[in-house]
Amino acid sequence: MEEFHWQRILEFIKATVPFDGLGQDELRQLVSQMEVAYFPRGQVIISRGGPASSFLYFIQSGSAKVTLPDPAAEGGEILVDVRGEGDAFGALSMLQGGPAIFSVTAREDLICYLLPEAAFRELAARHPDIERYYRSSLARNLQAMRDSAQCQLPHMAGLEGVSLGAALVRSRVRELMSAPPVVCLPATPLRAAARIMTQRRVGSMVVAEEGARPIGVLSDTDFRVKVMLNAKSLDEPVVEYMTSPIHTIAPDAYAFEALLEMSRHGVHHLVVTDHERVVGVLSDRDLQALTGGSPVGVVRAIDQVTSVDELVRLHPSIDRVLEMLLRMGGAAREMLALVTEFNDRVTLKLLELTEQEMEDQGRGRPPLPYCWMALGSEGRREQTLRSDQDNALIFTNAPAQREMRIKDWFLAFAGRVVEGLVRCGFPRCEGGVMAVNPQWCQSEAAWHKTFLAWVLKPSPQTLRLGSIFFDFRAIYSEADFLENLALHLKEAIETNRLFLRYLAANALYNRPSLGFLRQFVVEKGGQHANQLNLKLSGLTPIVDGARVMALDLGIAATNTLERLEQIAAQGIIKTGLAEDLMEAFSFITLLRISLHLEARAAGEVPDNFLDPERLNNFQRKMLKEGFHVITDLQTLLEQRYQTRLLM
Repeated sequence: MEEFHWQRILEFIKATVPFDGLGQDELRQLVSQMEVAYFPRGQVIISRGGPASSFLYFIQSGSAKVTLPDPAAEGGEILVDVRGEGDAFGALSMLQGGPAIFSVTAREDLICYLLPEAAFRELAARHPDIERYYRSSLARNLQAMRDSAQCQLPHMAGLEGVSLGAALVRSRVRELMSAPPVVCLPATPLRAAARIMTQRRVGSMVVAEEGARPIGVLSDTDFRVKVMLNAKSLDEPVVEYMTSPIHTIAPDAYAFEALLEMSRHGVHHLVVTDHERVVGVLSDRDLQALTGGSPVGVVRAIDQVTSVDELVRLHPSIDRVLEMLLRMGGAAREMLALVTEFNDRVTLKLLELTEQEMEDQGRGRPPLPYCWMALGSEGRREQTLRSDQDNALIFTNAPAQREMRIKDWFLAFAGRVVEGLVRCGFPRCEGGVMAVNPQWCQSEAAWHKTFLAWVLKPSPQTLRLGSIFFDFRAIYSEADFLENLALHLKEAIETNRLFLRYLAANALYNRPSLGFLRQFVVEKGGQHANQLNLKLSGLTPIVDGARVMALDLGIAATNTLERLEQIAAQGIIKTGLAEDLMEAFSFITLLRISLHLEARAAGEVPDNFLDPERLNNFQRKMLKEGFHVITDLQTLLEQRYQTRLLM
């Protein structure tokens, strides 16, 4: 072996656990027996049930996956572990003897240093600690398998109850619904309907036309509120008193989707339909049996409060339900959507109560139509638990002589809403990006001028503001304010395409915390020593990159996952990279949620800092892979937008 290659392998093995404790002479002896091998992506290196490995494989570059067959899916497999640069595999197979327990496949092109079995066994005989190290890898592999197969949300210390394998995620509507459903025709007399419901011991029945197409639901509540007060005879048809229109869901939908649907509409029942035919009914009680609480009940409680003080008192209940659901788990997209749904409802209720409060105090109703904008993570529907406020207000253009008086009313209004949000657990934005700030409470024309100025004359400050404001959506709007603003922004960018280069350069500011040898780069000192920032190192680069390309293509979506899907559909990035980015975004989001839950359980203020040593081997691999994919995204941004020309 050439001296250069021999020395390079020696340095590599010397830095690999558990060989880092060996002496120089023993390391030289080992390296002199090694081979170098290349395995293309997809090649099976060790087959489950096949002969035991003849080598200990050290991964110099690339990665390999360790798998088991999935008994629930023909031809499928369960991911047990991912091995990356600096890791090894094959030792357990040699030590166990007999058929291999796991399959090992090149996940990407792989270069390995191979230590023959005889040399490894001699070394293990001299160093029992090395043998113990590799024998313990069986337990680590089985634990990694349980973690990956049963839950997607990483377990952190003190969060044994957090599992994404919870029933809300795994259960389908068809497994929870009442079937066959109790159904009647629209012409069925009320008397007959009541008799059927009593006999079947149900609290509701579906009203369906011939062919089982549902058109309404008749419930106990309808009998109490509508029939008893208004019916002249129990011979009247149910169609006159049923609740309509109905909300439906497919039998193959997940329980989490049903929960979101009920929460959005504030209903207690969903009619389950298959090809427009009723096949069952799902109630909030069915979901409550899984969750141990009633999220729909909390939603209705929000809708029914009549004062800000009541809403503030309800805040702990909202928090408990959200925390419960997050602990039970779900895919990142659904979990973020659920948090957004609750937060939006609180904000909408505050807007309504504040309007009424100002009118009752003689300040009058809103003088003009307006829009309450959500910005930043709130605008992207990506808040986790209680994030800082990021909001703004747009009101209809008015004559110059009236505008100041109108703006004063809206500033007073915004001040009360912002204070109400603080009381409900949403901290003020430290940067002042709130509707109570006169800069961010403007007429429609003023907002158009603001966005145009930012695009035509970008500066570090306006680029930073753009990263918050360009992720806008309406929580409440009385006109097409944001549609017009989006169109105006698109036209401004077309006028100055150079702006995208500046925005792309800004998106490269935060880099993944991964060093040259694929090791985590952590804080060296201070309060967060030996930790990395999940938000700035992991989520922000994806969010910023997706924003640049979405604005480039005129994509209206603000949610990062939706943006990536639409960007891939238009061909700027390959589908594979988009899928990897979405997986990385989801995994890091779930890590962040688990961090926040853990902090709350300990009575601490949540932050975004994580000690990577607290992760298990599988989670560290996933995080490293995510950072690697983010680097690919940033390389694409540099090339597409030629950001180096700004230097």
